[in-house]
Amino acid sequence: MAQILDLSKRFTKEQITKANEDANVRRNIPAGGYVCKIERAILNDDPANNKANIELHVDIAEGEYAGYFKSLEDRYGFWGLRGYLSFKETSLNQFRKGCMALCNSNPGLVFNPLAGAVDIDTLVGKQIGVVTVKEEYESNGETRERDKVYFFTEVSRIKEGKFKVPPAKKLKKDDPADFSSAEKLEIPFD
Repeated sequence: MAQILDLSKRFTKEQITKANEDANVRRNIPAGGYVCKIERAILNDDPANNKANIELHVDIAEGEYAGYFKSLEDRYGFWGLRGYLSFKETSLNQFRKGCMALCNSNPGLVFNPLAGAVDIDTLVGKQIGVVTVKEEYESNGETRERDKVYFFTEVSRIKEGKFKVPPAKKLKKDDPADFSSAEKLEIPFD
């Protein structure tokens, strides 16, 4: 005999909707390549504090994880995936590649700060390819994991699978059995 369970009669529609939303927020996305939408673009140009970048808050725009980071922000009040286009002198090549990825992913977009002034706000709503990596960090004595932008690329490269997912960045912990990096101590023996 079949065992039938129908919770739609036990819970209100609002309770079911909230449970579904909570489940979507709590799932963990895999590291990988995603077509993303830029939700915020923030100019950080403060030479006195060694800041020279465009901070991009991105969210997944397509597929089963679409809207994932917006739902995190709505639920927990923080934006979970941001990347940086650094325009420090040592990073100009990467900056140029990021700008090219933006333009090639958004037909008609002209965004070349190296050629003249541009409005950073024009990036909001645009698409960009993002490859993410998992990174471990420590919080309150616990090892946790977060999503990080590994690099920006063209949307077409994400759709064609032309990217490599990097291995997770593990937290370096002191291994009590590893004395190779420990200072050599002089221990007197009597």
